[in-house]
Amino acid sequence: MSKTIDLQVEKSRVLIEGLSKNVAELGDKGIRQEELDVMSAELAELAKVNEECDAIREALTAKVKEVNTKLIVVKDKFAEKKKIIKNNYPQEAWSRYGVMDKR
Repeated sequence: MSKTIDLQVEKSRVLIEGLSKNVAELGDKGIRQEELDVMSAELAELAKVNEECDAIREALTAKVKEVNTKLIVVKDKFAEKKKIIKNNYPQEAWSRYGVMDKR
């Protein structure tokens, strides 16, 4: 869980517990147990979707590493092939082989 969400969940749980223990006293202030139950359910939903988000973030991180590794392989092969053309042909002929460099 992210620190921001983790902190909000913890603070909200403590508040809900405190308000629930004193709901009779807070009724005239507009605080009802039904509202606290809804708030508690929303808090549980937040924790659930945050866990889903964390799992997606973990999978994304792994996929990004995979993509970056593959990018390095492709770039190395590209540079190797381009170097062959640049070292063996005059600059005017490079474009014929797909090398668009100017120098």
